[in-house]
Amino acid sequence: MAKSTTPSETLVTFLLDRSGSMAMIKDDTVGAFNTYLETLQKEGAPITFSLLQFDSVSIDTLCKNQPVAAVAALTLEAFQPRGSTPLIDACVKTIKAVEEALARRGETPKVVICFQTDGQENASTAHTWDELNALIKTKSAEGWQFNFMGAGIDAYTTGALMGVRAASTLSYDHRSAASTRAAFAATAMNTASFASRRSNTTEYVPTQRDSVGDRFAGDRFAGKSEDEPKGAPVQSQSLVDDISL
Repeated sequence: MAKSTTPSETLVTFLLDRSGSMAMIKDDTVGAFNTYLETLQKEGAPITFSLLQFDSVSIDTLCKNQPVAAVAALTLEAFQPRGSTPLIDACVKTIKAVEEALARRGETPKVVICFQTDGQENASTAHTWDELNALIKTKSAEGWQFNFMGAGIDAYTTGALMGVRAASTLSYDHRSAASTRAAFAATAMNTASFASRRSNTTEYVPTQRDSVGDRFAGDRFAGKSEDEPKGAPVQSQSLVDDISL
């Protein structure tokens, strides 16, 4: 962690899917992530930022607790899709890394964690949906903000398994570069607004869902409940690296 974190700062961690299927949308994803980063930087909110990318081979830390203004753009060379999608393991490890870093510091700054993927869980071996769900709900109750971005998938079903509220979930049209950029920009704007205390959450609004071609949102915001689907248990054996923030 950074050596000093004032109460006004917000710790923001972005977990980016680098599995093999992301190769089809590599250029658009890198460009959209840089739009996200530029939006945070232009907003000028007091943010300390970390960027992780994950696949079934490893989780890599590309940026570790830097002032967001000093964070360099993501490059095509640094983002090389490969492997499968251990979504559960990567999310749990990311949350635990933030949790442990805060415990070492003895501080309680505002926290935002964003997860992004273009596919379904297919490679986790160390943790289960129930573990992840309980962890996210516990941290949400403590005021942590979670966002889940799905590229061309029904992110709401997966988000419910994870424990992320539908209001904090977004499914965007990954076939469109403009929709991809709009999704990342919306997430950045919500994060900056939360970090600047202009809003109390990082939840999305209907106009943002419209701008990203979200075709899965309808049922979730038509008065239906956010009942959680039942996740299948996963056998215990880690495939991704331990990380430290």
